Amino acid sequence: MILTSNTMIQTFSFKNFLSFKEKTIFSLERQATDDSHKDSFSKIQNVDLLKSAVIYGANASGKSNFTKAFVFFYNLITKGLLFALENSPIPTAPFLLSSKADDDPSFFEIEIIAHAKKFVYGFEVSSKKVLNEWLYQYPNKKILFKRSGDEINSNRRYFKEATAELKKQTRSNVLFLTLLASHNGSIANEVVEEINKIVVFPADQKDMILEYAFQNYEKYKDDVWELLKEADFGIKALRIEQNEVSKEEFERPIPPQLREVMTTGKDKFYYRKASTIHLKYDDKGREVGEVVFDFITQESAGTRQMFALSVLFVDALKEGKTLLLDELNSSLHPLLCRFMMKIFNSKKQNPNNAQLIFTTHDVNLLDSGILRRDQIFFVEKDKYGASKLFSLSELGERKELSYYKRYFEGRYGALPYIKSLESNEEQWN
Repeated sequence: MILTSNTMIQTFSFKNFLSFKEKTIFSLERQATDDSHKDSFSKIQNVDLLKSAVIYGANASGKSNFTKAFVFFYNLITKGLLFALENSPIPTAPFLLSSKADDDPSFFEIEIIAHAKKFVYGFEVSSKKVLNEWLYQYPNKKILFKRSGDEINSNRRYFKEATAELKKQTRSNVLFLTLLASHNGSIANEVVEEINKIVVFPADQKDMILEYAFQNYEKYKDDVWELLKEADFGIKALRIEQNEVSKEEFERPIPPQLREVMTTGKDKFYYRKASTIHLKYDDKGREVGEVVFDFITQESAGTRQMFALSVLFVDALKEGKTLLLDELNSSLHPLLCRFMMKIFNSKKQNPNNAQLIFTTHDVNLLDSGILRRDQIFFVEKDKYGASKLFSLSELGERKELSYYKRYFEGRYGALPYIKSLESNEEQWN
C-alpha cells in the first residue's frame, strides 16, 4: 500500500446556520485525560487527533443540519464562482427563530492538518456578500491573508499569490480563497485540495452514494471485495457493463431533483448494468453452478448499500480522506457499523489516518469497549429551537460506566420527547 500524507480535521466551527444559533465547535482533538483505545487517535504535529466520531440526537434535533453546515462550507469554497457568474445570492441559511440572529452573519472555520502544515481558514457571510475571510498557516502562525469587506490584506513574504490585481477582481459575493485557487495560487490550491478530501453525503443525497461507488469501483475493486467478504454477503463476484450514452438518455431514469447534481461538470455519460454472481447448491449442500442476479432489482437494499459504502470506505482509507455520512444506521446493519468503526480506529487497517464521522440512531455503538468518550457527540434543541452539540467527555462522564444505559436514562439529553408516552406512564404509575 502506498501511504499518502496525513490530512486530518482538528476542528470545524460554525455559527448562525440553520438550527445552530450559537458558535458550535466540533473538535476531533483527543481529550488529554482519556488514555483508552489508543489506536483511535494519531499524533499529527504534536496533536492527538481522533479517527472517528459518532453523533446522536432525536429526530429534528439538528443532526442533519450539522452535516449541511459542512456541505455549505464545502460548496461555497469549491463552487462559489458559479454564484457570482449567475449573480445569485450566497445560499446561506441563518437561524430564523431569533430576532438577534437576523442581522448576524453566518460563521464557518476549519482547522486542518495537511502534510507538515496546519491551516486555519474561515469566513463570515450574509446572503449578499462576504463580510470577513481569513487564512492562517502553522507552525509559527503566519497570517496569509485577512479580508474585511472589500479590503484584503495579505502577507507579502509568504503569500505572493495574493496579487493586487486579484484583490481588485474579487467580487463581494466570492471567497478570495476560491478566486486564488481558480488562478492556480499554490497555497490556495493546497488548501482547497485538502478541503476536497472531505467527502460529505447528507441524508437527502444517499442515492448519490451508489453512483459514486460505480464511478470509483474499478480503482478499488480488489480491496472492496476483501471488505465484502469480511462482511459475508454471499456474493462471489460483481460484473459491471457500461456504455456511453447521451446526456438525455443518462438523465431519463434519474429523479428530477437529482439530475443537476449528477450531471454537473461531466462531459461523458454512461449507462451501467450491474450483476452479482451467487453460487447455487443442491439439496445436499454441494456446489452445482452459478446464478446471476440483477444488482438493482434482485439484490436487497442492504446489499446495495453495503457495496456502495464499501467503495466509499476503501476510497477514504486509501487516500486519507474524511468521510461524513448522515444517518448511517439507515444504510448499514448495526454489526456492520461496529465493524467499520473498528477498521477506521485501527492503526494497521487505517495507516493513512482517514476519518469517519457519522450521525446515527444506532445506540449499540454507545459502548466503552468500542469508543472513547470524546468520540461520542450529542445534538439537542433547547426550548427556543436552537441546536447544541456536545461530546460525552464534556459531561465529565466516567469511562467505565454503561453509556447505553445512561443515555436511555436521559443522563445525556438528546432523546426524543413524546407527550403521549409520558401521559401513559403517569396513568400506569
